[in-house]
Amino acid sequence: MLKRAAGSAKRFYAPSGGGDPWTIPSNGSLAAYTAAGVPVTDETAMQLLAVAACVRLLSDAVSGLPFDAVRAQGEIRETIEPPPALIADPFGGSATAGLSTRRQGFSQMMVSLLLRGNAYCLVLARDNRNRPQRLRVLHPDRVTCEFDAYGKRVYKVDRLDVDSEDIVHIMGMGLPEAPTGMSVIAYARQSIGLGLAAEEFGARFFGEGAHMTGVVEIEADLDVERARGIKENFSASHSGLKNSHTVGVLTGGAKWKPISVTPEDAQFLGTRAAQNLDIAMIFGIPPHMLGQVDKTTSWGTGIEQMGIGFLAYTLGAWLGRFEDAWSAMLPKPQTARFNADALLRTDTAGRYAVYTAARSTGILTVNEIRALENYAPVDGGDEIAMPLNSSAPKMKDSEASPTAPKADALGAVL
Repeated sequence: MLKRAAGSAKRFYAPSGGGDPWTIPSNGSLAAYTAAGVPVTDETAMQLLAVAACVRLLSDAVSGLPFDAVRAQGEIRETIEPPPALIADPFGGSATAGLSTRRQGFSQMMVSLLLRGNAYCLVLARDNRNRPQRLRVLHPDRVTCEFDAYGKRVYKVDRLDVDSEDIVHIMGMGLPEAPTGMSVIAYARQSIGLGLAAEEFGARFFGEGAHMTGVVEIEADLDVERARGIKENFSASHSGLKNSHTVGVLTGGAKWKPISVTPEDAQFLGTRAAQNLDIAMIFGIPPHMLGQVDKTTSWGTGIEQMGIGFLAYTLGAWLGRFEDAWSAMLPKPQTARFNADALLRTDTAGRYAVYTAARSTGILTVNEIRALENYAPVDGGDEIAMPLNSSAPKMKDSEASPTAPKADALGAVL
């Protein structure tokens, strides 16, 4: 088994004669024009600011959370220290220069999931018990996945067969009996295309100067040369910043008629705002994270409430997919778990109030609270503080009631 894993890694890790296999191939051949007249692929979609912002927010949020291995002991979940290599450094970047760190690898996988609906990793190394220890993130264009006659997924990387045990496959939203996940970009192509078209219209509107600020009206007929001369003279005298407040003089019956922006031309601003909201809805991002603060109240009030909503309705599903994939590679009863407490941290006064309540009720010790605040433990800080009214004090023998029955050595009541 170890030789099989090493052989698979060697085939897909070393560059081949056709060039660098890790170069991200272009999927321009997959480009599909939308009704808005612009092609939308995962590459062109990232040119839309709202899409790029959503992908950045989600990929950074997932990759930035602490990742732990825990062991179940009844109802208690104990964090394993030190964590296994698959948890602490699954891509080898912390130990070997040139490889991806855990944060970089998770970020790349999230980008692949958000834009293509699938994320793939190749197992490069295993430990002495044949458990995956080192992974490599693969570009989804290099991987094909299908079902065989027995309903099992079979994979190919660069058109070469790969054992399914050497592939880590995380799927996004998918249809029943589909071997791969759905691409958000493919299914929301029209909406993203409309946003790209609105941005291009706005850029051309301001960049190419297609809108005239006004016209000079003259009742007499003018030839081309005379009309051009009047235009150039008027522009030279009144255009530009230094002539913005000068006084203009028109003779010979000429009149200046300003032209305002029509509501139709200005509509692209409203279109962009509506498209940003649609993109946020597609990726499950709270609108206030994209700058639309008028939608903040729908996600609660306060940073903590907004963080809870973001974790519950958006981030939790993505974290669960990673936890399931990594837990399947760990020995039982170990499981992988993201620590999402960092997203729920409130202000200092609020945190300390919660710590005080947890300490006084015996839920947390002093050292556990100090660990949450990244402080070193102190002597005697592992003792549980119990409330004074939680148990009855013990009475001495001399304080026992004189009327209480006594028992002899044989247990008979005297």
